[in-house]
Amino acid sequence: MYRVMATPTVRVMVYASSLRAKWVQSELGRGNALIQFGGRIEHVVAALVEAPSPRPQVLVVDFDAIAVVDILQLHAVRDHGWCGRIIGLGVVPNALRRSLGIERVLNTPFVRDSLSDAIAEIGFEAQTSMIPVMHGDAGPANTLCAQPAEVVVARARTR
Repeated sequence: MYRVMATPTVRVMVYASSLRAKWVQSELGRGNALIQFGGRIEHVVAALVEAPSPRPQVLVVDFDAIAVVDILQLHAVRDHGWCGRIIGLGVVPNALRRSLGIERVLNTPFVRDSLSDAIAEIGFEAQTSMIPVMHGDAGPANTLCAQPAEVVVARARTR
């Protein structure tokens, strides 16, 4: 017997240690999410900025297990115009939260449904139209990012 799969409500890329990746799988596997796991940061960046559409809308990163050099490479997703949501797992300094635009941070102990609730709360599904955002030296001009208008306005004020 074949089971008909519904269209995923969210596409999630995960860069995490094996233990936390299992937790993410158990959290999001109960819902209707398409989950991709990146074993190397280069693969994560490529999946978010170079792969054909549809690309992941949410990136979940285990910051307790990430190397400094990988954090530097991770900034490439923003530099190349990926406007999805980032959720951090573990301890994430405020400066890093700001530089990557991390929307939520979940710290240990992880509670059941905390990740799926965080994804639901960030409201990526409300993004229904493409809003042009001009990037300076950080990325290509006229990059289109699907972001709520208030996020674009808030970023424009900080530049």
